[in-house]
Amino acid sequence: MGKKKKRFNKNSIPFWLLAVIHLGMFLLVLKRKKQKDTWILLLSNMGFAYLFEYLVLNLFHGYRYRPSIMKKRTFDSVLGAIFSQAIYVPITATFLTLLNKKWSWKVGFSLFYYCIENLFLRLNIYKVYWWRPIYTLVLLNVYFNISDAFYKALSTQKRWAMVIAHYLAIEVVSITLAYIFAVNRYIRFGRGYFHTWTEHFKIVPLYSLILSFIALITSSKAGLFYRMLLPLSHIIIDITLVKMGILKVNINQFLGTCSRYLPMTFISRFFYKIIYKE
Repeated sequence: MGKKKKRFNKNSIPFWLLAVIHLGMFLLVLKRKKQKDTWILLLSNMGFAYLFEYLVLNLFHGYRYRPSIMKKRTFDSVLGAIFSQAIYVPITATFLTLLNKKWSWKVGFSLFYYCIENLFLRLNIYKVYWWRPIYTLVLLNVYFNISDAFYKALSTQKRWAMVIAHYLAIEVVSITLAYIFAVNRYIRFGRGYFHTWTEHFKIVPLYSLILSFIALITSSKAGLFYRMLLPLSHIIIDITLVKMGILKVNINQFLGTCSRYLPMTFISRFFYKIIYKE
């Protein structure tokens, strides 16, 4: 279908360059800290960032990314958000928390992103509507401190923190898979006869959050019944949404669409065992 443009172009190179830098930071953390702690905190930070992005980008359209990797503008903007909220910001927060960096590092990285945001505006690969770079400068410091506080709670095995970490890890996988299925035209959410992709990305994160909650509950229980309950719940919800006209599914690829149900059953259970393992 020609959904993708050239992956490397004048718009995408800054995004890829930042990705390489941040992946290097992540490898450094993995080398110095326990892999379990690193992955759980990273997924938690990604989950917090996804929730933020859902509000600011998907619902209220504060800004738009332009990496020019995907042909459709909406897909392209969401992909830029994935770069930002699944790689750049969460890895930095995890890096600062696990390496126990002081407040000056947090301020320094906030200033770094403030400058990057302004640079992206000048390069015309990022556009703001009501959002302003100064918001990024202030809120990143809040986000970095939330990461610190949340890790302390996880380290002392606070039950509420473990539950939230478990939910956020499931949420990250669920939302990311939903994006992949949308790009491949397997599913589309909306209202009325014609479903726009803007509508889709307003609804699909909420859909994923609900399914993640079901996965959270079922994965905390042992036994075949609970392993089957999650995919069964997914199918029932999807059929209901199709009948309501909110969800469109590619019938020719129905089995491929359903294939996303079963892995989440075992992925969510895997997260449960990792997070609650003493």
